[in-house]
Amino acid sequence: MEELNKTNRLTITVIIIVLVIVTGLTTFRRPEVKYRLSLTESLALLKETASVITPEQAAALLKNSDGKTVFIDVRNSIAFERGHIKNSVNIPVRELFEKRSKATFREVEKAGQTAVLYGETQQQANGPWLMLRQTGYINVLLFTGSYAQLDISNSDSLTRLLPQLSETPLIDTAALKAISTPEAAGKDVSQPAKTAKKAVTPAKKAASSGGGC
Repeated sequence: MEELNKTNRLTITVIIIVLVIVTGLTTFRRPEVKYRLSLTESLALLKETASVITPEQAAALLKNSDGKTVFIDVRNSIAFERGHIKNSVNIPVRELFEKRSKATFREVEKAGQTAVLYGETQQQANGPWLMLRQTGYINVLLFTGSYAQLDISNSDSLTRLLPQLSETPLIDTAALKAISTPEAAGKDVSQPAKTAKKAVTPAKKAASSGGGC
């Protein structure tokens, strides 16, 4: 009887192990995203000027791209509905590697087109662009400006001239300081201005009426 119990326990243990293995094999899923570039190769992408589109280049493409450029808006759907570039495609960051999104990038690649990623700011598009390049999409460029600079119809002249990839001030502070100095205004500053002395008039005392206490 004892040997039978041992046999039953061993059989149950083997069945459990087999079930665990089968469950693991049936539920195992290969990772949907595979990174093809090393860390060093990824960092090198950030230095490639050919991988970015400046506001000036984007303005020219918006006027006439001959159907070779597709602008991808990585903002959320709410921001996209408020306004977006004509004919642009909305692929929010959180949906970047969904089946529908990957199908869109494959279609762009098969058509021989180039995808340009833009966001509310360049920083919003940086991550998605780098991840796409790391996973093997080579026809993806990064827009170095903000959405406001692409939305030319609603942006003013100052917005379009926002400096990108540089810290060049829009106002020449040195020139402004030069024209605001006394020398530039034509004033003679060689001699310090003399301060007029204020005359002090002594107070008159009332005459004593005499007498004492």
